[in-house]
Amino acid sequence: MLRNRSEPALHLNEINVDDKYEFLKKIGAGSYGEVWLVLPKTSSPTTSSQTKQYVLKRLDLRQSTNNTSQNDIESAEREAKLLSTLKHPNIVAYKESFRSKDNFLNIVMAYCEGGDLYTRLKEKKSQKQSLSEDQIVEWFIQICMALQYMHEKNILHRDLKTQNVFLTKNEIVKVGDLGIARVLDSGNDFATTIIGTPYYMSPEIFSQKPYGPKTDIWSLGCCVYEMVTLEHAFNAKDMNSLVVKIIREETPKLSKNYSQPLRDIITSLLKKDPDQRPTAKSLLQNAYIKQHILRLLDKTKTKCQNHINSNSHSVASPHLSSPSRPPSASQNSPSKARVEIAAMALQQSKQQWQSLQRTAQYQNSAGNWNNEQLQAR
Repeated sequence: MLRNRSEPALHLNEINVDDKYEFLKKIGAGSYGEVWLVLPKTSSPTTSSQTKQYVLKRLDLRQSTNNTSQNDIESAEREAKLLSTLKHPNIVAYKESFRSKDNFLNIVMAYCEGGDLYTRLKEKKSQKQSLSEDQIVEWFIQICMALQYMHEKNILHRDLKTQNVFLTKNEIVKVGDLGIARVLDSGNDFATTIIGTPYYMSPEIFSQKPYGPKTDIWSLGCCVYEMVTLEHAFNAKDMNSLVVKIIREETPKLSKNYSQPLRDIITSLLKKDPDQRPTAKSLLQNAYIKQHILRLLDKTKTKCQNHINSNSHSVASPHLSSPSRPPSASQNSPSKARVEIAAMALQQSKQQWQSLQRTAQYQNSAGNWNNEQLQAR
């Protein structure tokens, strides 16, 4: 059972959803309902390019007597509760949730303009192009940071896959879709439900053994393997064959086009024994990964500075180590829309930079970083 004491109550208000949001286009649908790209309604005329867009999940509560629909509703409520408690630059941001007058459960989340990782990898495969190692490791680090944050709160994602890893316009990773996430009672608690997406499910889940955070690490390994090869780590024509492969067969060899440290990390993530897999925390302490964190730290800091410099005539330049609210442009400014977009991009980059800095400082306090390298940043 989920811990209700650690999760806020879901606010369900009887309101008209059309009074709050303008529906731009449908971006998903299923037995659970629909997913829309929406625009908050304001008192002044705006266009979709002038205001921040959001994703709105709508679940039809009128069908709640059906078992499948009831499960979907519970999943959505769980996602809303969890998202409302999670504040991290690499986790999809929650805005609000409410019950509308048409008896739909509505969950509003941040929109990731860059799409999902699955689509990005599919495009690369169709173009017969591979990803650079630097790009793979940048994405890997950000997913790791999201998992470390969740695992420290005793939360398992349980359905980590490339379809649930999203990218912003600025190429910042956002882990999302927490519909089947599980809050453990303690660090020693384990889940037992067989749940998730088969290609990314761990051997312990298929073996019906209790599992913990290391099952997310296995799924992370499947995602990174997919980034490197553009193929699933384990593939089969039917479910039974897939289960046998995941439980018994060794992971296929990786191309030597990528470095040995990266290949070693992927191999460690896909160990059959969960006790032999690293934690998200220890992955961020890996010497090879630490060097890439420092590079990503510099890259993100430069991105912040570029946002500031390119909009210095209308966007204030707050100090990077002291976050502040994105500044708003004057209503009379002809570049108001551009300024608002730039301010949001700056805020995203700053949050990412600060998260990377905290990770680096934490590792430094444990004596794992070169002090001169860190101070230079």
